[in-house]
Amino acid sequence: MSAIVFIGTGHAAIQCAASLRDLGHSGPITIIGTENDLPYHRPPNSKKYAIEGVPADFSLLRAADYYENEKIDLLLGETVSSIDPAGRQVTLDSKKAISFEKLIIATGSEPRSLPIPGVEHTLCLYSLQDSREIYEKLKSADSVAVIGGGFIGLEIASAAAAAGKEVTVIEAASQILGRSLTPQLAQRIREIHEAAGIRIIDSASIDSISTEGVSTDNGFVDADLVLLGAGSIPRTQLAASAGLSTSNGIDVDQHLQTSVPGIYAIGDVACFPYFGGSRRRFESVQNANDQARALAKTLSGEPTAYQALPWFWSDQGNIKLQMAGVSQDANEVVMMEGAQSPQAAAFCFDSEDNLCALETINWPAYHALCRKALSDGRVISRASLSAADFDLKTALKK
Repeated sequence: MSAIVFIGTGHAAIQCAASLRDLGHSGPITIIGTENDLPYHRPPNSKKYAIEGVPADFSLLRAADYYENEKIDLLLGETVSSIDPAGRQVTLDSKKAISFEKLIIATGSEPRSLPIPGVEHTLCLYSLQDSREIYEKLKSADSVAVIGGGFIGLEIASAAAAAGKEVTVIEAASQILGRSLTPQLAQRIREIHEAAGIRIIDSASIDSISTEGVSTDNGFVDADLVLLGAGSIPRTQLAASAGLSTSNGIDVDQHLQTSVPGIYAIGDVACFPYFGGSRRRFESVQNANDQARALAKTLSGEPTAYQALPWFWSDQGNIKLQMAGVSQDANEVVMMEGAQSPQAAAFCFDSEDNLCALETINWPAYHALCRKALSDGRVISRASLSAADFDLKTALKK
């Protein structure tokens, strides 16, 4: 059977390798990753580990003995320096060459840096090692400035505030979570965070960063520790150098194959065809795992297009934020309040007045109902929801 090589040790790579074994692939599988830690669940980095420390038994994607038992060659602490599509091999920094018949690029994304004087005084959060470093620095910090009001920035900001730190979030845009949520729900989340004591400065331009804090056009923000959470960018350098088509990620077709036959990309780095002819790239565990399972089927002889409904979550203090669908495609948004504050839902409707996404705060039942309905292809019109006073459960019964 064909030799399959993975570049990356995140959710996408490990799930795809495991699914291949589950589907009966008995050929060689090699997984190459730059980190020294065994492949692990990444969400706890921003939600827990950076604040409470990385435990010795941190959450692994698979048990430590899984790779040996499944005859998967796991190469940790190794970096792929180049891909040779014609020669069907990858070369490591150590000069070792590894041949492949199928190559899966799952290099993920990396923190976005900013061209700001003093940016070297900031810490970014991506890996377990980053969590370890931030945790050590936080021990002696009373005040924290977080540059970036996206998911990662707000997750670590709320965790630091809950740990008793004085926290300021500095956002360049006029709205936190502006690239991810509807303005209505983003504003509600801001209100909750501010009520919890987190200071949020929006529309801010940063002049410089020092060991004392951050200088902005709105004044100086004192901070013992400055964290940079200004989003991420896909790791496309290897693919581009090998001549693969890249744009906002590595371009793939509906079966997740790149512009070079036999080479695939999955997870955060994959830019894939989406509904309506657009191309999208999603950074979520769901996207990584679903793409991994779809590709494993394709590589096992069952061509499977990736068509899963995107869904996301973010834990921020006492906020459980969940999203199903893509709210950026909405023409109109209707907000509803839940019985137990803070509880809210943003119903997002497309140009045909059908529900295309739902964003919720502390409303897991609504999220689950909507996710299942949209995944099943149910058409939920605004008229049917209005007739049910926007009670989703009632509307879905009709």
